[in-house]
Amino acid sequence: MVMHRFVVAIGFAVVVLFGAAPATAAPARAVGVSGAVASPAEYSPADLAGASLYDVVVKAAPITPAGKNTALRVVVQVSGRHGQSSTFALGELDPAFGNHAATFTRARSGIRLSVPGDRNRSRDVADVRSIRVSVSDAGPQPVPPGAVRVVTVHRTTVVVPAYLPARTVRVTFQSGAGPQTHTETGPPLAAVLLAAGVLPRADLPVVAVGEDGYGAAVTLAEESVGGRPLVLSTVEDGSPLARPRLVPEGDVKGGRYVSGVVTLVVGL
Repeated sequence: MVMHRFVVAIGFAVVVLFGAAPATAAPARAVGVSGAVASPAEYSPADLAGASLYDVVVKAAPITPAGKNTALRVVVQVSGRHGQSSTFALGELDPAFGNHAATFTRARSGIRLSVPGDRNRSRDVADVRSIRVSVSDAGPQPVPPGAVRVVTVHRTTVVVPAYLPARTVRVTFQSGAGPQTHTETGPPLAAVLLAAGVLPRADLPVVAVGEDGYGAAVTLAEESVGGRPLVLSTVEDGSPLARPRLVPEGDVKGGRYVSGVVTLVVGL
């Protein structure tokens, strides 16, 4: 008992004189970029702080098929520690197209993804752990004039958008021929999916493919959270279209305005 008290006293004296030993700080957890990329990488929170999600993905060099504007087929999923995730079309983030930025910031829990232009913070991801890149190589599928084929993992359904309740938007964007302004009328993209029996979740990626094989991705969150309507137009400037046109209102350039849409591929 005497010896035990002596040891405790010595230990106490050491603490008083020199202070308690500092706790070992947990190492910062790296954030990995993987998937359909040529240059997968890992970043520390310090590396990512202040960076844009678009720049990080572009640096990883997504592997895209041959063709025009195929980077618009890229979809990005950002996941956090507790299973939270948000999905983006790279075209929405691209300053030349959607110009709707998502950025990384330092937080007490590590690194956080924020989307400043959103209506709310539902697409923010706390304690980011991974960034996964997917690329769609979907091609056109034959359908009757005016119809679109909605393709999911489990089934394929043909929908005629002109039969659905429509909305009208007026859009302006840059094209190779200069600025264009059009009045587009057609059902919301979410309504087309619902007609095909697909629950239109906000994080659902959709790739619209034209009859010429041109394709571009959007996510339903662009409208429900980002506040930018997504319309499958059937009437342009008062004239019926032979085939629908994907219209993502607010894009700077018209690259995601997919004309002659015959296929909508849901999910990746």
